[in-house]
Amino acid sequence: MPGKAVGRAAVDLPWLCPNTNSLVGLAETPAALPRLASADPSLFVFLVRFAMGETGSPFAPPPDRLVSATLPETAAAYLDATTLGWFDPTSRTVQTVNAVADRAAHFARHFAELTGRVFPEAAVTAARLAPLGWYAVMACDESEASACLHDPSFAENPSESQQAWWGLDHDAIARRLAARWKLPAWLASVIGCLNLPFEAAAHLGADADLFAIVSLAVNAAETQTANLGLTAGIERERILNHLGLTQTPVADAPGSPTRVPESPGWDPNPHRVPLVSNLLRASAQSRRRGGAALVVRLEERIDELHNAAATLAELAGHRLRDSKLVALAEFAAGAGHEINNPLAVISGNAQRLLRTEQDDDRADSLRSVVRQTQRISGILRELMQFARPPKTVKAVFAVAELLNAVREDSLPLAEERGVRLESIRDSHDLWLNADAKQLQQALTAVVRNGIEATSEGGWVRLSCSATGGDLRLIVEDSGPGLTLEVAEHAFDPFYCARSAGRGRGLGLPTAWQLVRQNGGNLHFEPTPDGPTRFVVSIPLAATEAMAELRSA
Repeated sequence: MPGKAVGRAAVDLPWLCPNTNSLVGLAETPAALPRLASADPSLFVFLVRFAMGETGSPFAPPPDRLVSATLPETAAAYLDATTLGWFDPTSRTVQTVNAVADRAAHFARHFAELTGRVFPEAAVTAARLAPLGWYAVMACDESEASACLHDPSFAENPSESQQAWWGLDHDAIARRLAARWKLPAWLASVIGCLNLPFEAAAHLGADADLFAIVSLAVNAAETQTANLGLTAGIERERILNHLGLTQTPVADAPGSPTRVPESPGWDPNPHRVPLVSNLLRASAQSRRRGGAALVVRLEERIDELHNAAATLAELAGHRLRDSKLVALAEFAAGAGHEINNPLAVISGNAQRLLRTEQDDDRADSLRSVVRQTQRISGILRELMQFARPPKTVKAVFAVAELLNAVREDSLPLAEERGVRLESIRDSHDLWLNADAKQLQQALTAVVRNGIEATSEGGWVRLSCSATGGDLRLIVEDSGPGLTLEVAEHAFDPFYCARSAGRGRGLGLPTAWQLVRQNGGNLHFEPTPDGPTRFVVSIPLAATEAMAELRSA
């Protein structure tokens, strides 16, 4: 090709043509594409153009882009439309440029992970495409690229040497290709701009962190491998200061890049292997026929992963809360026993002195001591019930009877506070095999908690539903609700979030313990923009137990 024409031809390339082995892999083995692209820069550029992921790499999850019908179909269209764009992977100049790109990618990943400024995958992509202009020139005329690289004047002024040989320097070629191939803006603003001053590149839209990391990586690669003139204008000290570094970080240099051997009998130039185009089109048709099924499988897999993550998070939360409450129960049992003994002594002595006290003021003080000891004693009884509730006495009973009893227990407090107590009676033919008194006490405590949280004119609703083999007893109220912090401590003894209207201290913890002792669970269930909801879940009575009760 005539001198100074190669640069113009390079910017007019429709693509860089991958090797035969790469295109066969594109058609038949998408899983091998990362390995193939590491050896074939043309394949890497193709995947960046047509399969770029959000993190700046064509290989980032999800993998559906690499198995779409579009990739082989697009490759076949380019292969049929033009014979341009391919360069010989065995060329010494090609191998030199590849060595710089591979080492730059290695350093870029290291620097990105070290600084935490950018996605490592994005830094790797930009570093590997830093010599894009060299690749384009080699695809047009490898001899012109080699002559420029070995020109004695190249080391002194790469840009002038490239313009003399190609008509355009590397940066100009790379910038034009990035625009014509519609590469992402974050990538195009770095490719072909690495020789610009740091401030100028940032002013032109380059991401400052990405530009700094890629410039440093490419410069280190050129220093260790070969000077391609990619970072001749680098402001190393300015870039190190921007990244908060004192020197270029040391990174173990990779060995010689691994090359994927061509399959026996295949010419590396796909234009000389007519069956490659047919193979790509057949692959596209096959993927398009199976595309709907693939999408469904991927969507189902994503749903499974989401459900598994949610289940694990919920299970971990329940286990943490249960273990915490068990530990609190053990502590409460020990503390209650230790406090009861001195409390009994204080109460007994105060009552003995009160019987003989003649002074009214001292008598009132002694009565106050007795009242407070009785109050403490009552708290300790509740605390001990939470810590070590009595053993369950199970029997089969109707859920309707339980709901009626809870309503009768709670109605006086609801009327006193001006709160409407609602009960949805759809519990016919639902039976439990549990301790009826303990469940009644637990459910009453939850309803009382809702009544106390609700202002005058509000409501508390008690309902139930059967799901599978479990019964859900639902207590909702129109109170102010619970914040995330309050909900986290709702079952902790003595935790009182009065700003949210809750204040029983031991009611919910004791209810949780009683329900748990009967094989069930009590939990707070968030309802966005809805009522405050607590749910008691407990297994329904077995069919055999219900039949036996009815026959009796």
